[in-house]
Amino acid sequence: MFSINVMAWNGGDLEKLEVLLNRVKLLVLGMKQNILSFIFAIGIAISAVLLQQYSPSSLDRVLSDPRVQLFVTKSNVFFKDIREKIKTNGYPIWKNIHATVAPYFKILSEQSDKTISGSTVKEAKSGKADGIKESVERIFTDEELKEYSGKPGSKGLYLAFLGKVYDVKKGEKFYGPGGGYEFFAGRDASRAFVTGNFEDAGLTDDIKGLSSQDLLGIKTWSTFYDSDYPYMGKLAGRYYTATGAETQYKLDVDRWLEEARLNKEKDDDAYKIFPPCNTEWNQDRGSRVWCTRKSGGVERSWVGVPRKLYMTGKSKPRCACVKNTGEPLSLEGSAGASKKGHGDLNNPNLKEYPGCSPTANECLIPKEN
Repeated sequence: MFSINVMAWNGGDLEKLEVLLNRVKLLVLGMKQNILSFIFAIGIAISAVLLQQYSPSSLDRVLSDPRVQLFVTKSNVFFKDIREKIKTNGYPIWKNIHATVAPYFKILSEQSDKTISGSTVKEAKSGKADGIKESVERIFTDEELKEYSGKPGSKGLYLAFLGKVYDVKKGEKFYGPGGGYEFFAGRDASRAFVTGNFEDAGLTDDIKGLSSQDLLGIKTWSTFYDSDYPYMGKLAGRYYTATGAETQYKLDVDRWLEEARLNKEKDDDAYKIFPPCNTEWNQDRGSRVWCTRKSGGVERSWVGVPRKLYMTGKSKPRCACVKNTGEPLSLEGSAGASKKGHGDLNNPNLKEYPGCSPTANECLIPKEN
């Protein structure tokens, strides 16, 4: 199905090896997953055998390349898992070809064990070798993450946010020792980013119970770290399991964040329909609220009248300027209002201010004793 010109490798040239691997991968495109995995594994194993047999003098040079070392490290983990599946007959098709597959796995595993020694390979395994981006995610434990506090003798400067670990070395003046946010280093303290509670009890990754506004702040911070700092892996615990799978809590957080986003969209729409009033407070007289063609940052063609607006999920009403002429802007205010030309005054979520004329553009709210 495909041919391998061993002599054309000219001493085990890396580019030729990559060409071979690409041929193998192209060969199995469109096949079922188990067949694809098997043929890809065989292709890698055969290449290792050919290198060992026909280019022994160049094998060490090829395997010293950090890209190859990282690839072999990943392959070793992959093949060990495959061997276990073969032993347990996890895939029936492999039961019949076990005798053929096993020798290749053995050769590649032995070559891999030989290769994954030395500092360069250790860097390749952790994704630190120059020009290498590790595609196999690292899963940190709490204790491992503490080793990246940025303090003298530590392994680096990392922090976690919503269970995702980031390298914040470039922000050392903020997150490093003596920085204003050094308490975030080596841990996940997501909640404190929006609460401002930097005591030990507040430096937690539990964001349950936060308001929609705070959840929007959480989302903003998450977007910031995703775009500004290198992603290094996941933190096992509240958000991810030891294998990197999402926990139920992580799914709940995703739902909370989405609900907060939808609530904001709803609030934004409400602000356009019911712009906030202009407000003024006086120690002796109390508050004054009034409407103009631009209030609450919303510019419009109508002025409106002040009303108390009660919104779902809000503990207290706010002052809103309500359209009191022409067609209504809200669906709730459409019932019969358009016929009367009273705008949104029929909206059931509105109440008049006591002692204020229903048609006044300004209301005085007496100081409560």
